[in-house]
Amino acid sequence: METKQSELPNLSELKKVAELLSRSQNTVVLAGAGMSKESGIPTFRGEGGLWTINGEPPLNQYEIFLDNPKQWWTEKFTPTNTDSFATALDQSKPNQGHYALVQLEQLGIISHLITQNVDDLHRQAGQISITEIHGNRYWIRCITCNSRWPKKSITIQQDLLPPICELCNGILKSDTVMFGEPIPPNLLETCHSATQKADLFLTIGTSAIVYPAAQFPIMALEKGIPLIEINPETTPLSEFALISLKGPSGKILPEIIKLISEIHTRKV
Repeated sequence: METKQSELPNLSELKKVAELLSRSQNTVVLAGAGMSKESGIPTFRGEGGLWTINGEPPLNQYEIFLDNPKQWWTEKFTPTNTDSFATALDQSKPNQGHYALVQLEQLGIISHLITQNVDDLHRQAGQISITEIHGNRYWIRCITCNSRWPKKSITIQQDLLPPICELCNGILKSDTVMFGEPIPPNLLETCHSATQKADLFLTIGTSAIVYPAAQFPIMALEKGIPLIEINPETTPLSEFALISLKGPSGKILPEIIKLISEIHTRKV
């Protein structure tokens, strides 16, 4: 279905963003829950959010895990009532915004994607240079050496819990970061390094208020790197963005791809 112009920001603003991206060789992206929402995954915070309705998980979630990892893993094997969030994740597919980011990476524009989402949709779409700063629901991580593997590649035996890392004998847990759990330092270093090298920073579908992810667009601004925002709502970053495009990424990004293609055609 063709996108209606009324669903898009002003064409001149879209063209400005396309020009900036077409000149960039190191755009870094911070993607948030807004992108997942466009694929039918409910957000955690805000109106209708899971935590708004059901309350947030305990703030000492990671401490509880460390106190008794065997019990945590045992509960994973215990049938429970259907989890609507898990069902939404399992049924979700990448949207046009995800695929547009992959195209920008293939064009050599996006050098790295930092995502706050745990749904695996960026990987499924084909993104290569990616840091899942809050983890990935479909991966397992060692809490000692921070090695990660897809769940499907590991056999976890119910009579040998908690599972142990074959590399360092550390305890394995789900890759998703729990409340009270530090972000693995190697992930933060990758994000920091990518942001330092950026010539353009793009935030998509994130309020940019949850740290440590929120520090990276701030770092970019402090270095004088232009900031572009794509979000249906106004955020704390909107007033600092060079351009703030209001609307869904699944509509806006494909239009920007078309404009970039036109720019490249003119230059040939």
